[in-house]
Amino acid sequence: MLQPAFPLLQILNQLPEGGLLLTPTNRLRNRCQQVYGIGQQASKNWAPPAVESLQGWLDKLWFQLQQSQWRPAMCRVLNKEQRQLLWQQCVEETLDKGLINTQQLAANCDTALAQLIQWQRIDNPEEAESALAPHWEKTGLLPDDYALFKVLPLFHQQLQQRNAITPDQRDQLIKRAFAENQLPKLPQISLAGFVQHSPLVEQIFQRACDTLQNFPIPDKPGASVKVAQCHNLEEELLQAARWSAEKLQQNPDSSIGIVVNNLGQCRPLVEQVFARVLEPQWLNPSQAAYTLPFNFSAGTPLAKTPVGAASLQLLETLRDTFDYSALRNLLFSPFWGEQSAEELHLRSTLFRRLQKQELREISGSVLRTWAEKLAAELAPDSPLPGQLNQLGDWARRWQRAPAEIWAQRFSELLSRLQWPGNRNPNSQEYQQLMLWEQALENFAGLTEFSGAQPLNKALQLLRQIASRTPFQAETRDGPLQILGVLEAGGLAFDHLRLVGFGQQQWPAPPSPNPMLPVLWQKEWKMPRASAERELELAQQLTADLLNGSSDIVVSYACEEDGVGQSLSALFGTPEPAESFEQDSLASHYLALESAPALEKIGDTNLPPLSAEDCAQVRGGAGVLKAQALCPLNAQLRYRMGAEEYAEPGLGLSAAERGNLIHEMLAAFWINCKSSQQLAAMTPEQLALQIRSSIDTAIGRLKKKHPELPPKFWELEQVRLRDIFEQWLPLEQDRPVFTVEQVETALTVTLQGLTFTLRLDRLDSLVDGEQLVIDYKTGQTSVSDWLQERVREPQLPLYALFHPQAKAVAFGAVKNGSCKYQGCGELTHPINGIKSVADSQKEKEPELIQWDQLKQHWQQALEGLAEEYKTGHAPLAFDRPADNDNQKSLWPLNRWPERQQ
Repeated sequence: MLQPAFPLLQILNQLPEGGLLLTPTNRLRNRCQQVYGIGQQASKNWAPPAVESLQGWLDKLWFQLQQSQWRPAMCRVLNKEQRQLLWQQCVEETLDKGLINTQQLAANCDTALAQLIQWQRIDNPEEAESALAPHWEKTGLLPDDYALFKVLPLFHQQLQQRNAITPDQRDQLIKRAFAENQLPKLPQISLAGFVQHSPLVEQIFQRACDTLQNFPIPDKPGASVKVAQCHNLEEELLQAARWSAEKLQQNPDSSIGIVVNNLGQCRPLVEQVFARVLEPQWLNPSQAAYTLPFNFSAGTPLAKTPVGAASLQLLETLRDTFDYSALRNLLFSPFWGEQSAEELHLRSTLFRRLQKQELREISGSVLRTWAEKLAAELAPDSPLPGQLNQLGDWARRWQRAPAEIWAQRFSELLSRLQWPGNRNPNSQEYQQLMLWEQALENFAGLTEFSGAQPLNKALQLLRQIASRTPFQAETRDGPLQILGVLEAGGLAFDHLRLVGFGQQQWPAPPSPNPMLPVLWQKEWKMPRASAERELELAQQLTADLLNGSSDIVVSYACEEDGVGQSLSALFGTPEPAESFEQDSLASHYLALESAPALEKIGDTNLPPLSAEDCAQVRGGAGVLKAQALCPLNAQLRYRMGAEEYAEPGLGLSAAERGNLIHEMLAAFWINCKSSQQLAAMTPEQLALQIRSSIDTAIGRLKKKHPELPPKFWELEQVRLRDIFEQWLPLEQDRPVFTVEQVETALTVTLQGLTFTLRLDRLDSLVDGEQLVIDYKTGQTSVSDWLQERVREPQLPLYALFHPQAKAVAFGAVKNGSCKYQGCGELTHPINGIKSVADSQKEKEPELIQWDQLKQHWQQALEGLAEEYKTGHAPLAFDRPADNDNQKSLWPLNRWPERQQ
């Protein structure tokens, strides 16, 4: 069992009746009580030992003063969030905000005032000017040089108006209460585990007892100290975890301490590494959640716990706008409503449908519209549409309100969303739920300090409270303790490992408070004031740590922030420690790698399409193109729905800009039906028609992007007009034509597969010939039609089902490079549309006539359709670029693994 590093029972035996043993932390106090309790006889009644933590003792003293109705104690002590808000208000009213970070400035002011009181430079804020006047004269500085002293008078005034004090003023009153005999003196106070404390606390000790004794941690002679040099922090932690596993294997009952420098900053990495080594099954997603069998002294912010993060995300729905990442987390949160298969199917379908919209920001109205449509089709009994409509109503109605009203609203919202779900929470989730209710209460308590506030400010305050509220899971005591440096003081271990103690990290660098003159802080030896003070503190802490066990390993990273470093000089020159290269998970991986190779059996066929799937093939001509590029990827994308949607970005996507051109040209040719009509237009009529076509195209897209300003659309109009003016001469130079079809749907059947296509444009030429046109804004190549596996099947398909078609062409509509690219057999040639023979690079091409080319297309496309229909799905690429362009499918087709 984990023991205090000082002789606890001996100290308690020496205490006179009414005496008290004080510890610096609750953790050490609880450990003392446990150790004392184990030594008592189970058959007898016994009183708990006279052991308190410093903060717990001060809290009890304050409670006694209020219970006795001592007049100076008839006030309230502000918590951290209340003080932060009050300081921010004073800063904003006193200083010119400009570029000031008021949150950080307020926090620095609060810390500076606490230091002035704790170091007995002032008794309360109203005496600051007179008490500090002699010190200003010594330094040659002025109070106006520091923001604290501009803000402090108003802060003190606000405290008086609210009959409130800070925790440090409370300690000052406790000292006064002992001096005025309002609190009874103790015969003796014994201090154990303390390293340093403030002058105010020291004076409280002196006035609170007749005798004050300090029990330092005794020296541990013959302790073994070794050093482990590692490349980085992760390797340090990995070595520490493997070392712990080795010690536990040797003796499962031994006590092991892992002291991590700056544990609060790297706790997630520490948990991940130790779980990977000691509890690898904990990382398995299918494993039911459970509490890790080692204890942390550093908690996780409530805002980063599953319950806290999910609760804040659900409250964010009141903003009534979502991005895809936030919406995904919301829809599939286990803390939102029921999780039936029907409900999850609805939410999954809803999210995919919204992804297809490729919106930069999803408005609440769009989300509600699609939820209602899909729920009517897939899950009529789903509560989702009703919940979303209620959220939309609240988002419109809930305006500015005090914090306590917002707290009620937030609770009502979570209840309406059936938070925290319909399953029983596990132990940790239950503890997080209790802590969340406490955070909401703390938020409601800010009403007096925050006033009426809008939704954004209310959510910001609640998130700040949740981020400052640590969650520490209540776990059973175990042999492995992972601690910060201060939490480890006063504890003894069978084995102790110190992590992160390089020369740049230990002693910690100074960080004086910017709200007070540095000269003062150095002279008065305030926290973090100077390198000398940090060295003194580190020396005391190092001595206590080295006296905490007889088996110690200290490690450091040989490089920190790109600079090489060695072990902190405070540890001397220990012998090298043993290095551990294996753990259970690493050994398992090694066993898998060295195992006999498994026999591989190729499976290049999926089940054939059902009759229902054949009746309407999803994807149109894109299915045949995908089958030509890679059969397996075609099956994955179009049969299994493995689609990748474009990531929304600023402005319009490349696809949307291309669609604008399609819409513009379609609108133009719907009104201008032929080359004769085009030639008959006056310049004014033509300019008007172009502007009308552009406005029509932009008008449809504006509804999708309400966030884009008018100037953006003006630039788009200029871009589209430039491109149209480059394209128009190609149309004017063509032989006579009539536009027969624009954006027309076409249903075709090939090898029993029914495809729905959309034809950009079909022109009738002289002698009854037809030209099929497909606008393209990207790269095009006629050679893709002439391959054995037709890589661009859309225009060939159109040509096969339009018997009068004598040519097909890409209309390459690109800024600076507008042209026709095609091939065929036309009576009157068109620039860019070559004959079938001239379209091929071979000197003696196999395909010479148009009918031969159509026959080639017929055979090639029927072959691709038959492959897709029968489930032919090898992972094969005709060109490397076809693989690189489909990397999103690698997790499914496992291309990288196949190359090993």
